[in-house]
Amino acid sequence: MTPRELPIYELETTLVAALRGTGRVVVQAPTGSGKSTQIPQMLRAHGFLEAGEAVVLQPRRLAARMLARRVAEEVRCALGDEVGYQIRLESRVSARTRVRFVTEGILLRQMSFDARLRGVSALIFDEFHERHLYGDISLARAL
Repeated sequence: MTPRELPIYELETTLVAALRGTGRVVVQAPTGSGKSTQIPQMLRAHGFLEAGEAVVLQPRRLAARMLARRVAEEVRCALGDEVGYQIRLESRVSARTRVRFVTEGILLRQMSFDARLRGVSALIFDEFHERHLYGDISLARAL
């Protein structure tokens, strides 16, 4: 199955229209539908990341690393180039990074230094059902 055949692409038109209209959406779809890997790519493909990057919040370090690696492979770039990750004590990003997978502590630290999140065009709270205090605080600060 190619990435474009994943079920999340059935929602692409609706998702993009909702983002252009309200700037916020909640996506609930089954495991394996492509939410984590394809939504950041949709944002990139539809011009949402022209002025900044998408920061994708992941509750676990391993998930952040693996998802970044997968998306980098799919967009055919080196990890850390257009797609990267940042976790505690490890970072694979560059000035060209447009999709950055991060853990909750990294996002919260970034928010504490820059409440306006300059350079960030989109925040994606992935796996948010795995509730953690840092994730809840990050969501509250983002709102």
